[in-house]
Amino acid sequence: ATKAVVSTQSTGKKKEVTALQKSTDEKSADKLQTKAWQKAISMAKGEKQKDNPDLIVKTIKRKEQAKKKSKKEWNARTGGQKKAQKEKQKKRQANIEKRIQGKKQKK
Repeated sequence: ATKAVVSTQSTGKKKEVTALQKSTDEKSADKLQTKAWQKAISMAKGEKQKDNPDLIVKTIKRKEQAKKKSKKEWNARTGGQKKAQKEKQKKRQANIEKRIQGKKQKK
């Protein structure tokens, strides 16, 4: 699942938990306790908890910035390669012209 989907799911889960906490019947308390135990067990297993929407949004933002930076560096690299290639072609053309002129002067 993408981070955006996980973010929306976690906000939904958070809303559900707050609604369960507000209600006073026994079923909701039991459900709340079950969710807490499931979370504790998954944390004990070492699974990552993706239930904090703020952290998920931060992660998405960080990845987007990394993508932008990488794209910028890649464009700079390819631009530098093209510039170097043009200069080499220009130098080669100048050397060819120089050689042709040298041959013409020898005749």
